[in-house]
Amino acid sequence: MSFNFGAALAVFLAGATPGTDGSATPQAVEQMAPVIAPVALKALLASSAKIVLVDVREPDEYAAGHIDGARLMPLGTVETAYRDLPKDVKLVVYCRSGKRSAKAVSFLAAHGYTNAVSLDGGFLAWTAAK
Repeated sequence: MSFNFGAALAVFLAGATPGTDGSATPQAVEQMAPVIAPVALKALLASSAKIVLVDVREPDEYAAGHIDGARLMPLGTVETAYRDLPKDVKLVVYCRSGKRSAKAVSFLAAHGYTNAVSLDGGFLAWTAAK
């Protein structure tokens, strides 16, 4: 068994523990997903930057409130629907608190989407920042 120092360092910096083989645990991968703060997203939306908002919550959560222009793609559908997302614009993925969106961003990154970020704190942080 070999030790992956780079993965262990990334996991340590993320505040998680590595798997027994030196790789990052699923929780560590979620913690390492790139994020954007609500205030930065507000500035991005106000600019002329082209972005796609992806809401990975369930339909009832989306119906109760969402960010204007967001596309609903529940987390359970990301593995099959992700191919419909563009790779040439920034993707901002969000959920209620940031956990589901971190999973989605990690999945997207593993499938070649280098432009996806998770909304830090999710929709709760977004509404609190208003």
